[in-house]
Amino acid sequence: MDNTTEPDAQSDESPAGVPAAQSVATEGGRNTRNLALLTGCQFLFYMGVGVDLTLTAIVGLSLAPTAGLATLPLTLMGVVAMISNFSAGLLSTRFGHRKVLITGAVLAVVGGLVSMRGIEAGNFAVLCLGTAIVGAYKATGGYFRYLAADTAPPGRRERSISILLCGGVVAAIAGPLAATACSGLLSTRYAGSYLLVSVLAAGVIPLVLAIRENAKGTSGPKEHVEAVRIRVAVKTADFRTAYAVITVAGSIMTLLMAAGPLGSAHAGHSEAQGAMVIQWHMAGMYAPSLFSGWLNTALGARRTAILGSAILASGGLVGAASTSLAAFVVSLGLIGVGWNFLYVAGSSYVVRCYPPGAGGRVQAVVEGGTGIFVTMSSLSSSILFASLGWQVLSTLAALPPLALWLAVRSDGERPE
Repeated sequence: MDNTTEPDAQSDESPAGVPAAQSVATEGGRNTRNLALLTGCQFLFYMGVGVDLTLTAIVGLSLAPTAGLATLPLTLMGVVAMISNFSAGLLSTRFGHRKVLITGAVLAVVGGLVSMRGIEAGNFAVLCLGTAIVGAYKATGGYFRYLAADTAPPGRRERSISILLCGGVVAAIAGPLAATACSGLLSTRYAGSYLLVSVLAAGVIPLVLAIRENAKGTSGPKEHVEAVRIRVAVKTADFRTAYAVITVAGSIMTLLMAAGPLGSAHAGHSEAQGAMVIQWHMAGMYAPSLFSGWLNTALGARRTAILGSAILASGGLVGAASTSLAAFVVSLGLIGVGWNFLYVAGSSYVVRCYPPGAGGRVQAVVEGGTGIFVTMSSLSSSILFASLGWQVLSTLAALPPLALWLAVRSDGERPE
């Protein structure tokens, strides 16, 4: 009888004999600390990748043997990232997210230094090699949110994803500014900017190492949770919705973001005005993270996806209506906001497909599969713009979000 009543006698304590209230407080503090560290990682990630996105085409143009190859370094970064998206998820299943994220950061340190050396030597091939290596790091950026979800307490996995995106709010503005500010840091122009890529990536490593596991070990593979199989996940409505939402959001946002500066210049707006358009777009992408997590919790992922697809479509329609500067600002701003809502909602659907620590395979398919469409949008944007023009391209870009709106809206209510 003593053996049966002993657990009741200690019902107010944790298994280690720590009072339950103290255990909960400790766990809550650990979760808050983990989320803060991961938000810092996301900030450094966006800052570093922002340098490459801001300058690589310009640097490529100065080093490439022909103008047609100017975007090859940036293209290689995207292609390597697309391929690495699959392997990052699969490796996370085997080794845990932290080891994969640290490996990605180490590769970015190397890639930044190689890019810097290529610029100093005036060697286009070395620059291409460096940006390709950084592409592997770029592929790991989406996995910070999955680690945040895995280390979050029950009921806060989806909210943690949105909070994590707040790291992009400041980075969206500071990244391009830091890229240009460091361009004259070394004797060869722009070499200092790629040294900054290495420094920022190096800063990610101690932050990831400082992440502490929850009591149940949800930040790594040590709890030996069997990964959910893809053939099981794809049969669920949550997986299909997640894939559709993230694919449409990423593809349309990338397509119009890449074509936006071209459309602005073609409409007669200055380079400074074109840069302002992109700044508002970046603000639209990340500023809503301050409240989109709360909105996703309050409305549910389905309604948030409906709202996001409507905003994304409206951004395309505004761009189709006019080529004025105001129209470009509003259009790209709405595209950013729509992407944010859909990204948060889509990520919520993803994490519903598996228990904490068991989503590596699901994440690999979602990140890799959607990354293919995003890369295709990036590579085809200039061709489509040259063939169709900004207004026609914007009109066509509004169609997939409208189709998504109809599909998710007609999907009916499912438990959130």
